[in-house]
Parts: sequence; C-alpha cells; structure tokens
Amino acid sequence: MKWLLLSALTFILPAYSIPTGIDLGAEKMSQNEEKEEDLFKKNDQIYAGHLEFLYWTVTEGNLDYALKMRGPAWSETTPSYAQGKFESASYGMAPGFRLGLHYFRATRYWELRWNYTRLTCTGKDEAFRPEPSNEYLTGTWPQVFTNPMTHAQSKLHFNYNVFDMLVDRVFIPNPHLRLRIIAGGTAAWMDQDWNVKYFDGNGNSTKISNRWNYAGGGIKSGTMVDWFWTRDIYITGSTMFGALLGNYSNHAKQLTNYGPNVGDNTAVPIRNTSYHDVRPTFTTQMIIGPSWQKNLPKNRIELFAGFEMNLWINLQEVYRSTSSTAMGAKETWINSSTLALYGLTTRLTVDF
Repeated sequence: MKWLLLSALTFILPAYSIPTGIDLGAEKMSQNEEKEEDLFKKNDQIYAGHLEFLYWTVTEGNLDYALKMRGPAWSETTPSYAQGKFESASYGMAPGFRLGLHYFRATRYWELRWNYTRLTCTGKDEAFRPEPSNEYLTGTWPQVFTNPMTHAQSKLHFNYNVFDMLVDRVFIPNPHLRLRIIAGGTAAWMDQDWNVKYFDGNGNSTKISNRWNYAGGGIKSGTMVDWFWTRDIYITGSTMFGALLGNYSNHAKQLTNYGPNVGDNTAVPIRNTSYHDVRPTFTTQMIIGPSWQKNLPKNRIELFAGFEMNLWINLQEVYRSTSSTAMGAKETWINSSTLALYGLTTRLTVDF
C-alpha cells in the first residue's frame, strides 16, 4: 500500500510543479517585457538637448595647382603635353559642433527637431621644383613670369553652416527598435577661399584667388533608427536626403608683380572674373555608430560616437581660362566636383 501511495505522489507532484514553474517563468518574462517596452520612454513627453562635437575633413576635386615633373621632357623646344605628378590642394582635420533641441509629443508619437551645424576647415600645401636641371615645376594656372618656377603654395579656407527644422513620426515596432520617419526644412550657407601663389628664382610672384559662396534653402527627408543590443548599448544610424535652391557666386582674381612688356600695369589684376547664378543643389547625410542610452528616474541620457558623411552635388566649381589679348576670345573650362565633409561625430543628449 505504501508503495502505491509513493508511486502516485511521484506522478502527481511533477504534474503540479511543472505548470507552477511555467507560470513563474511567464510572470518573469512579462515583467521583463514590461521593462523593455519602456526602453525609449514612449509614453513620456520629452524635451531634449543635443551637443555634438565634430572632427571632420573636407574633400573635393579639381584643386590641382601645380605639375611636378618626374623625368625630362621629350624635347626642350617642341611643345609637349603634361608630364609628371599633379600637386593638389587638400584639407586637414578640423573641429566643429552641432547644437540641437527636440520635443517629443507623447503619446502622439511625433517630434519637433532643430539643429545647427558649424565647421571651419583649412588646408595648406606646397610644392618645389625637382632637383634635375632638365625637370620643372609648372603651374596649372598661368604663372605669367618667364623664368622657371621654383615653388608653389596653396591655401584653403572653408566655412560651413547648416540649419534644420524637422518633424518626425516615431514608430516602435518592437521593444528593441525605434524608427523615425523625418521630413522638414533646411538652410545652408557656406563659402570657400582658395589662394595659389607661384614664385620664380628672381623674386617674381603671381597670386590667384578663387572664392565661391552659396546660400540656399529647401527640404530634407530621411530615417533614423535606434536598435537595442544589450546592456544599454544600441546601434544608431540615420540617412537624410535634401534638395536646396539658392544663390551661387564665384570670383577669380590674379595679380602679379612682373610685367613682361613695357606699359604693363601690375597694379591692375591680370585676371578678374565673377559668375553668379541661382542653382539647385542636392545633399546626402549618413551617420552610423554605437550609442549608450540609459533611462534614469527623471531623465534619459545618450552618448553616441560614429562616422558621418555629408555629400553636396552641383555646388563647387573651378573656372579656368586661356590667356589672350584684350580683344581676343578667352576659352574657359568649368570644372565641377562633389563636395564631401566626413569624419567623427560624437553626441551627448539629455532628455528632461
């Protein structure tokens, strides 16, 4: 009889303990899910401030200023085409900043965003004539003087300003993912100074100054994603596209202290041209990187560090022209290229 009772208890007790275990696990899972659902504080009305530190550089084409020969020309008297290595102007890395504010309207799931981005970047390059006597350094801009050029200098200075006012709709398809669909207005104003100077061995020099600036406004749209991984670590990324219409101007000026002919007035620029138009330009912004996001009792903090790239199309141009007499036609070449700003972006965001 005792054996029958023990056997019955052996089967009955697990039958009660298994459902009890499942209920406890389900209750624990429910608590975790409830906690996970609050990762983004989707039910809280939020005001937030952003402070971003940028460490970027600028890249663009058609900034060649000299040609350095790497071997002798096929003839000292017969004209030949370019030979050697092109020396191009380039930018260094530079710090910048972005300031932002945003307001999240819970539980309507939309946000208002204001961002201002500022960067100033410079670059300096120099090239010298090769040592062999039958190799030369020549300018890609006319150097005016007739003696062989000894060295060339290039200096760049770039100012970049962008202001965005955006609206986004927030979607949370699961507790670990926040998706924003963004649209709104944007304004940009920027300018670039490029100065090239050539020198010969007799103290003669010529300086070419190129300056362009652009100011315009338009629309932007895109998406932003926050993807939770583990232990308050997220992957944050965004892609934005913009179309702007604005005023573009370009001014090129060249001075020299050497006049090859009697009557040449070196106080008058040998080159002095300007160009203005209204043009559309297109921009793309891409950001990707890890972030640390932490919910506190009354605040939420985010630290982000990642790679950012901004591309501008149909903006930057270089105008070059051949020389001729005062009444002669001057053939002009227009070189355009994509303008890119990219580098490290770090961000501190505090919700309150």
